[in-house]
Amino acid sequence: MKSSQTSAMIVVVAFILALVGVSILVMQHPLQPEKEYNISSLQAHRIVMNDSNASIYYRTYFHVQDWRVNRTTIVNENIPDMYGMPITPEEDVWKVQVMERTCACSGIQPIYVIEGYVSTDSGEVFNITTKKVLETSYDASTCSTTACH
Repeated sequence: MKSSQTSAMIVVVAFILALVGVSILVMQHPLQPEKEYNISSLQAHRIVMNDSNASIYYRTYFHVQDWRVNRTTIVNENIPDMYGMPITPEEDVWKVQVMERTCACSGIQPIYVIEGYVSTDSGEVFNITTKKVLETSYDASTCSTTACH
């Protein structure tokens, strides 16, 4: 092998190693830092579940852990206030959902739902509702470990 070919091969290998290294760094440290909130998702979940109506509904209808799904996500859009009217908060809001199927039957079944909206900044509760609806109002992930869809 000529020295020019060897040099070119070394440059190519070094370039590939540099690309792999940069890729690993970017995956470990995203370009956009994660936003930190005064109220964590766990705190928002606790705030919703400490609501007297939500806790009574939970004790009454939620009995099988394997049929349950807990989900807490950030929303920054119109949300319902305590009267069901749409409002647009100035800050991001945690949307807390606790859902449980009514049975392990196959097919689309009703689910029990507790849904709450909590300020990421102050912990203020915008709305908490409890309801029994068909799974189609949500999505297949509400099925948890049961085979329903």
